[in-house]
Amino acid sequence: MRVLLRPVLVPELGLVVLKPGRESLPVFHRGRVLVEPEPKNMRALPSGAVPAVRQPLAEDKSLLPFFSDERVIRAAGGAGALSDWLLRHVKSCQWPHGDYHHSETVIHSYGAGAMVLCWHCDNQLRDQTSESLEQLTQQNLTAWMIDVIRHVMNGTQERELSLAELSWWAVCNQVVDALPEAVSRRSLGLP
Repeated sequence: MRVLLRPVLVPELGLVVLKPGRESLPVFHRGRVLVEPEPKNMRALPSGAVPAVRQPLAEDKSLLPFFSDERVIRAAGGAGALSDWLLRHVKSCQWPHGDYHHSETVIHSYGAGAMVLCWHCDNQLRDQTSESLEQLTQQNLTAWMIDVIRHVMNGTQERELSLAELSWWAVCNQVVDALPEAVSRRSLGLP
């Protein structure tokens, strides 16, 4: 969790006082904290918890063929690594349609990706195909891939992955040919 706070200076005592609010207090229970100047892109945000970093590459539809390429998935750790990641990051059934969700969940493979479903939804959706299922697995695959690549590139959760880093990861893992040509040109700054 990251927090944006307004400091109160007490120069006579050489102190800086911060009032984080109840929801932001857990940040201070872990020991040391990093304090740095407010970045320009956060000037409009109110004090308090800072929202998670947006990943523009996850919203870039031109990267979908790259993220769903079998060789790229293997280079990122394979289907097993995707399943492990989903189990760590998704705690309940991802299928939003339905009145009932069982408490037990399973990994449901679909196309190149996977999703977390409860037993009930897994039984209902087995052997089904739909655009909603495809979209959900693509979101999971993209989020996992960005997380893996950001981790390999020594990036933290609080930083967005750049197209240059994604391209460099593809070069290092010998899957650069899976990048669509338009994406490669954009990464290199070519028209």
